[in-house]
Amino acid sequence: VNLMANDLNRVTIIGRMTRDADCKQVGNSNIANFSIANGRSYMSNGEKKEETNFFECQVWGKLADVIGQYGGKGKQIAIEGRLKQETWDGQDGKKMSKVKIVVENFQLLGGKSEGTNNRSHSEPDTNHYADNPVDDSVF
Repeated sequence: VNLMANDLNRVTIIGRMTRDADCKQVGNSNIANFSIANGRSYMSNGEKKEETNFFECQVWGKLADVIGQYGGKGKQIAIEGRLKQETWDGQDGKKMSKVKIVVENFQLLGGKSEGTNNRSHSEPDTNHYADNPVDDSVF
């Protein structure tokens, strides 16, 4: 019996990459880390306000290669994935934690930028979990 059957961990965000992806090989798989900025506008006491949030993202397998090749700083991107919390002991001995987005699918948005191609990467054959499952629990 699976007691966690009703839990759900899905996130979809559109934002702009704040830096080029940091790509490297881990074992037999590739990994890319990047961050996105996600802005929103809202009204407060009749005044328009702006808020920007920054999210760390991680992508594995073939999609890591694709984001490294076609993504880049300033590129608008739609990502879909799940949240993952990492914990560790800080230098002062206190427990530290951060939440990142493990990207399972993405699509580059907008027109062509100089030096990059505008391509969609949401086709089922680019889903790295389908053909290259990775146990990222150790990272």
